[in-house]
Amino acid sequence: MGIIRKQSIQTSLLSYLGVGLGYINVVLLFPKFFAPEEFGLTRVLIAVVGIASQFALFGLTSVIIRFLPKFRDGDEKNHHGLLGVSLWWSLLGVALVGAILFIAQPWVVEFKKDSSGLFFDYYILLFPLLVFEAFYQIFASYTRALYHSVVNVFFKEILLRVTTTILIVLFYFDWLNVSQFMWLFVIQHGILVVGMIIYLKIIGHFNLIIDRNFLSPQLRKEILHYRAFTMLTNVSSYMLMSVDVVMISYMIGLEDTAFYTVAFYIVALINIPRNAITNISLPVVSDAWKSDDREMIQKVYSKTAINQLFIGVLIFVGIWANQANIFHILPDEYADGKWVLFFVGLARVMDVGFGINGGIISNSSAYRFDTYGNIVLLIITVVLNLIFIPLYGIVGAAGATAISLTSFNFAKYVFLKVKFGFDPFSWRTPVTVLLGLLAYWLSCLVPEQSNFIVDIVIRSSVVVIVYLPISFVLRLSEDVNEFIKLAWNQLVGNP
Repeated sequence: MGIIRKQSIQTSLLSYLGVGLGYINVVLLFPKFFAPEEFGLTRVLIAVVGIASQFALFGLTSVIIRFLPKFRDGDEKNHHGLLGVSLWWSLLGVALVGAILFIAQPWVVEFKKDSSGLFFDYYILLFPLLVFEAFYQIFASYTRALYHSVVNVFFKEILLRVTTTILIVLFYFDWLNVSQFMWLFVIQHGILVVGMIIYLKIIGHFNLIIDRNFLSPQLRKEILHYRAFTMLTNVSSYMLMSVDVVMISYMIGLEDTAFYTVAFYIVALINIPRNAITNISLPVVSDAWKSDDREMIQKVYSKTAINQLFIGVLIFVGIWANQANIFHILPDEYADGKWVLFFVGLARVMDVGFGINGGIISNSSAYRFDTYGNIVLLIITVVLNLIFIPLYGIVGAAGATAISLTSFNFAKYVFLKVKFGFDPFSWRTPVTVLLGLLAYWLSCLVPEQSNFIVDIVIRSSVVVIVYLPISFVLRLSEDVNEFIKLAWNQLVGNP
């Protein structure tokens, strides 16, 4: 658990720094300097390519995490060419999916071009972005499996957002027009791929020579079977995160996509600790399943659940207590995002509170459940969006997301409980939620300040002062307590 705690803290800190940079881009700069449909275009490009890349990769990212322990046996340095195999397979997948996107272009352009015309003007950008995204995900999964997750966070959360900020500034000073900005916005993703290659070469793990003798027909069959199921899982999982953005852009327009994205991005703060913890925990879970160490899996499951819930509740309470101040910063047309903020934020809290249930299932012998469940959930999500978006607009999309996420997490919880006897919850779970409600209620008693920055500081301080000391005394999260002790000792100079 030491490596999970250490790297989770490191990646969380980097991620929050990245969110700060992303907040500057998404909440402050994009809405101020770009038309809503131009900002919405950047979100739709990322969402569409994110989904397409999962088809192109065909489950490869999960294969790397699950099978690296097997490929590592007898070859600690090159892992019998797992990276080379993955890159060749991904190249074939990118070529196939790219061809499908090219063939489908006339039909896509004709469909709903009136509300999302700008997307079709820049349709060509999907192809280079698909190449960059697919290759980056291969390298990211490989470094995660090697327990080098921090580098992924640096490139994706820090470097990419810094370069985006630079591009926005260049656009603001009229050194770039919209077309040049969009092209450079895509090309910057290629910088991440180059950076990952350089890093892997530095640590001595960039080797493309494939050990064909090791890759036996039986192993190929096992990998192909696993890929078939995990591809569906990965595609459906990513579509669950992006389908609302895509559907809003088609059913309403790119402007509403921008409004929805800003609110959605703000609550993305809740996901950061979960992403950091998951990146480090999954290789540990994979190794534990290999040795059938169920005690370790239960330990990881319970710790990730309470740690994620603890931080998620604190962040959501802080966001909702300051929602009026948040939308004070944005242009008036973004005000409809308030209830998107609430429903999606609430759903994310419940999502992180269930721990790494999906990762435990996908790395177990029962990984098919995650696949079938994701497909069913995706269908439900699409249907709910088709019903709610025409009725309630972007708030309807948020409600559909909340219902879908909560339902599926409960289903995975029941499955793990019945199938393996795993349970992430304890008395700490409801106490954490109640403590969050108490902190929010007390923040509501604070009189509204004339200066919104002062108001944010006071309300946030009330939430933190109530939440952290009580949780520390109750020992709601041992890892958080250890982190607080470590930070305090360093602050006062104790060894």
